Order: sequence, then C-alpha cells, then structure tokens
Amino acid sequence: MPGLLALALTAAQAVERLPIEDFSREPTTARAQLSPDGKRLAFIREDLGKPALHIADIDQKQVSRLDLGEATAPVLHVGGNVIMAQTISKQVGSFAWVSDRRLVITTVIWDTLVYGVIATNWDGSQGVPISGLEDNQINISIPKQYYNEIIHCFYDKDQTVLMLDRHVGSVGLPNRPDILRVDTMTGLAGVVVKNPGEVAMWSVDANGVARLGILSHGELSGAIYRENEASPWKTILPLANRTGQMRAVGIDAATGLPLVGALTPEKRWTIFPLDPATGTMGAPLLADPEYDIVPNRPGPQVAGIELAATIFSPKKGTLLGIRYYTDAPRVKWFDRDFATYQAALDRALPDTVNVFVNASLDGRRMLWLAFSDQDPGTYMLLDLDKHKLTPLAPRMSWIKPAQMAPMLSVKYQARDGITIHGFLTVPVGHQPKDLPLVVMPHGGPWVRDAWGFDPLVQLLANRGYAVLQMNYRGSPGYGEELFEKAHRQIGKAIQDDIEDATRWAIAAGVADPKHIAIMGASYGGYSTLFALGHNPELYRCGISQAGVSDWPAIYNERGGDSAANDANRYWRREIGDPDKDLESLKAISPVNFADRITAPILIIQGKDDHIVPRGQAKLMISALEKTGRTPESLFISDLGHTFGNARQRQQIYQAIDAFLAKNLGPGVP
Repeated sequence: MPGLLALALTAAQAVERLPIEDFSREPTTARAQLSPDGKRLAFIREDLGKPALHIADIDQKQVSRLDLGEATAPVLHVGGNVIMAQTISKQVGSFAWVSDRRLVITTVIWDTLVYGVIATNWDGSQGVPISGLEDNQINISIPKQYYNEIIHCFYDKDQTVLMLDRHVGSVGLPNRPDILRVDTMTGLAGVVVKNPGEVAMWSVDANGVARLGILSHGELSGAIYRENEASPWKTILPLANRTGQMRAVGIDAATGLPLVGALTPEKRWTIFPLDPATGTMGAPLLADPEYDIVPNRPGPQVAGIELAATIFSPKKGTLLGIRYYTDAPRVKWFDRDFATYQAALDRALPDTVNVFVNASLDGRRMLWLAFSDQDPGTYMLLDLDKHKLTPLAPRMSWIKPAQMAPMLSVKYQARDGITIHGFLTVPVGHQPKDLPLVVMPHGGPWVRDAWGFDPLVQLLANRGYAVLQMNYRGSPGYGEELFEKAHRQIGKAIQDDIEDATRWAIAAGVADPKHIAIMGASYGGYSTLFALGHNPELYRCGISQAGVSDWPAIYNERGGDSAANDANRYWRREIGDPDKDLESLKAISPVNFADRITAPILIIQGKDDHIVPRGQAKLMISALEKTGRTPESLFISDLGHTFGNARQRQQIYQAIDAFLAKNLGPGVP
C-alpha cells in the first residue's frame, strides 16, 4: 500500500459500545505540579463545570480547592456589538509554584480570554493581584499592564520572581520585554533590566541574573551578552539575516555557556551552545534529519507538559535533558542520574511513555506522568528516600486501555512531492482495510496533532470509525521549509494536503470510499467547510465546530483588545490583507461557495466564542439556507473557543455521534 507504514494489528474481540460520558468527562487530575518542598501537589479538577485549582497534601492524603472568586468582565467590542461589563466566574488559565506555600495563577474568563494574574498561598490566604484586570477592576474598560511569564524563581523568604513585561495593554513596544522583579507577597514590581530596544528574548542564569538577550529586527537577529550583573552588555552577534530567528533557551551552569535555538543546515530547529567570546555556535546538542528537536513555535503537550522543551535543574541551573518529539515523545538525558531514573521507570512501566514532570528542589521527590495513546495517564511519585515508585493520581481512572484503539504513525506524499506526517487510529479488532473513515484536520493552522490519548478520537474509534489526522504544511516540528510552505496557503495548498490525505487513505485501501466524513474545530472547522464545497465527491457528510466561514468579516468581528489586534496583524501577513487581497479572501470563504456544498453538515458553535464569533456560524447557516439545504446546528451557551466543560462536551459528542450514525452510517462492529 503506497505510503503506508507497516500497520500490523493483532485481531482482537471488538469492545463494547461505551457511554459517551466516559469520553466527555474531565480528567480528575490534570496539569499537576509538585511543590518545591515535595509535600503538595497542585492540579486542575472540574468543579461546578469550571476548571478549578486543587491542592493535595501528599502525605496526609487531603485535598482542598482554591476559590478564585468572581471577575468583572471587561467591555468588549465584537462584530459591531458592545458586550458590557458583567460579573462572571474566573477560571484557572495556568499556575506555577513560586515557593513551598505560594503560587502565581493566571486567571481567564470565557474559557480563553486572559483576565489577569494573582499570587496566593496554597490555602487561599494572602492573595494579592499582580497584573491585568486583577489589579484594575475599577476601570475595567481601560487596558491594564499585563505580565504573566515567570522566568526565574528565587525561592527566597520574600518569595520573589522575575517576570517579563511585554507592555501588553500599556504604552511601550510589544515583544520588547523588560525584566521585572516581583514581590509576590505585596504584588509590587520594579524593572531590573530595561530593554535597550531590540531584545526580543532574555536568558537568566541560576542566580537570576540576565546574561543573554536575543536581538530581533524584522528578519534579522543577533545577541548581546554580559558575564555578570556588574558587567556591561556587549554585542556578540550583530543583527544579521541568519536564516531563521535565533531564540534564547537558557544558561547552562555546567558549562557557563548560553544556549540558543537555531536552525541546522538542514533547516531543523535544535539547540546550540554559544561561545560569547567568539560569537560562534558549537555543535548541536541533539539533532534529527527529519524533525525539529525544539520547534520555534508552540509544540505538542500532554496534560500541560511541553513535549519539546529543555529541562533545567531549578536549583543548580544545569541542563538535565531535552524532551523532543518525532512520531512520539522522546527524551535525551545529559544527567546520568536522570537517565538512570528514566530507565528504571521504563522497566517498571513498559506499556507507557514515562515523562518527567517536575521535582522537589532537593531532588528527593519526583513527579512523573505515565501515558500512551490508549491510556490517559497516571501521575507517579518517585520517592528516592523511600526507594519507592507510587501511583499518585490517575487522570481518567474509568478508562480501560485495553478497550481503546491504537494510534498509528503514517505519512504520505502531497501532490507537490512533500512528505506529510499524520496518525491513523483504527477500531480495536480491525485491520486498516475498507473502514468507514473520519478525516480530522487540526485547528490552528499553526499547531500540530500529536501521538497520545485523545477522547474524541477514541469515541469515534469506539463507534467503529477509523480516524485520520494529518500535520499539513504549517504544522510546526517538521522543519522550517514545511512551515514556510504554509505562507498565504489557507484555502490553497493547506487544503490540498487535506484532500491528498483523504485520497491517500482511499488508494491505500484504508478507507471505504463511499463512507468518509470530515470534521474539525476552529481552522479544522473551516477546512471542513472548504472540503465539502471543493471536494463534494469525497465526503458523505461533515461537521464544523467554530469554523471560519467569511474571512473578510472575521477581521472586523474580532477586535477590542490587544490580543485580537495582534492576531489580525499576524493574519494579514500569513493569510491575506483585506485592504489589498479582498477578492482572494472572498474566494476562499465558504459562505461564497455554499451552493457547492451538497452533503449533510452539522455546525457547532459556542455562544461566547470571542475567537471565532458566533456570527461566523450564522453567516454560514444563512448561506446554506439560501441554497435550500438547511444544516443541522448546535449553539451552546457559555461556551467559548473550546470544547468546554464535561456537560458541554457531552452535548457536542452526543451531537457528533448521532449525526455520524445518521449520515455516515454505522461503524464497523
């Protein structure tokens, strides 16, 4: 079969049809982090339909919930409508331990809109605002200085941290950050390193001293460096076109050298040591001819853990290892002790990928996550003093891995000859042959599907459908050339890659050509609408969730905050400028070729989506109604640009399940 990897599956008895609730439920333990003293575990668990921060005392086996209170939502201007201030519950966007008892928390509203940053003790006491609207609730319609990126924790008695101020919501140059020293007990902040004007990224050493700054100006990049806090900054790499922007990675205390992310001659991103005396880069610490080691853009995650990232000792500042991602998660340890721990876990847990999460400052307690494509994962506590590995918390204890389907790596050739990687999930007990298929392009489009447990994919496989996911051009992690080939290719070559994946599955004999559906969310929803209009012969039906339907309109619908304005600037560069490219943007907008969509379609939309506003869904429904083909639709209250909470996700999954059963037909038994 052309382009198909060896997909040898052992026949097994078909599993039972599982309840949708098994797949829609939130993990009971998510994004867990061990406290610096190793005594407590902070994690996310759904409470009253919202993600809430919980703290577990590991030895006492007690769990408490941190209450973030309510927020006064800002005034927004969306699609010409003014959304006035309103009281709304806050959710946890992210969190980090900054001492044994204190955390810094980024709060969000409407699922994804950042509200602000607070610091609080683990028991909820001594909470103080740090930035954003948390610190400016009186004048909520006025942008407030906002910073949330912690780049160093001092673990001192004052519980201070270094944070980046990118001047979001205030006067200053965006993405030219200053470094602030923030007292998390009082919320007071002061500038310790003022940006000289061209620094886009900073690296600090183990003592919290900024030592390296990466310069950026258009396509040019360079670096400044200093030996210590008392030394003057020196330009060690003048601004020049270096075939890809360098980025700061860290200062390795073992060698004293700064580390930078840069491209290999094969245009793959990896990490190089930089000699500040000569301005030359040494040999890459790790390289792969096909994959980026640490992509230059956000990469895949599992349970909040970045799967392509460096791992530094928080106490010593030495580089311990590099997590990287090829067709599956991998790690390279430079520290012999950690290599030994990894080998021991892999022997003890041979059926899972075992990923280091974090450790206590003294290194005696470590948190690991053991997961796979069929297993949502279990947090494991490695206690070196007790010489014991203990299951601490399963993420989804009700999932039985033997009932889940394997996710297989595949690749195919696009029509212009480039190689596209992806994943094929096949129902348990079946060979990849003549199966009803759901093609599922990811959102973004500048993100990446990854190997691992995916509840929606597993639901579809449990219903007897194979699922094909592809990392089309523009997906990070496969080298700079593949990423660059997506420039202004929305509605063009990106869509060709998705069509080519479907045709590959047919030619390879994987798919029953008469029983193929396409579905996706966000950009995947747009890709669904596009495919149904341009390749109606390929797909029996389609499902679009939060899909863009009218590109010129969305530039105007999203607005009112700096994040939306930044996104619009990026879209103008990467997708098209409505002032200059209006006709081409109209041509790739599904509302303008709705008459060519003949297959049944389900449109799912969150009513509180401020990324792809619900007006986009209404435009598409109206355009289809004018052709006499009214689509099925599902609008969900209190849902933003996500799959929402367990209740909302169950609504979505039930609608998907029923729609596919009716229009694609039953899956294989």
